Amino acid sequence: MSFLSDLDWQGYIDIINEFHEDAFQEVIHWKSIINKYDRFGEDGGEVTEDIPLRGLVQYNYFRNWPINKPTTTGEIDKESIIVYFNNNYLDGLGYLDSFGKFKFNQGRDMFVIRDITYKPSGESQIAQAKGTPILHFIILKREEKMTGT
Repeated sequence: MSFLSDLDWQGYIDIINEFHEDAFQEVIHWKSIINKYDRFGEDGGEVTEDIPLRGLVQYNYFRNWPINKPTTTGEIDKESIIVYFNNNYLDGLGYLDSFGKFKFNQGRDMFVIRDITYKPSGESQIAQAKGTPILHFIILKREEKMTGT
């Protein structure tokens, strides 16, 4: 027995998409690693492209266990956050693949939020509306700064 009609589901999708214009306003800089070569396959290599995206950031997401790691020089903050993106927004920018997944390189790309660099550590589609995912989220973990000492 279905409680929601197709019209109700469409209303829900419309509300979530309109909410994007109000709540998804944090600027996240996606540092996308791409390979650029000239037409002969020479004179190029890896280039980092800075792509500003608007999303909703949920801070202090994983706080059920200690995530700060003590070291001899201080504590390393292992804090994770979640960034929510609207699928219509990402699709309009051309950043979704044919399966509706966000096209980023999970092993190489980075995200910068308020001058802090984060590395992706998981992602998923969420907020399903009658079989259609409306949102996408990425779990981001603070990138450790490497020093020469």
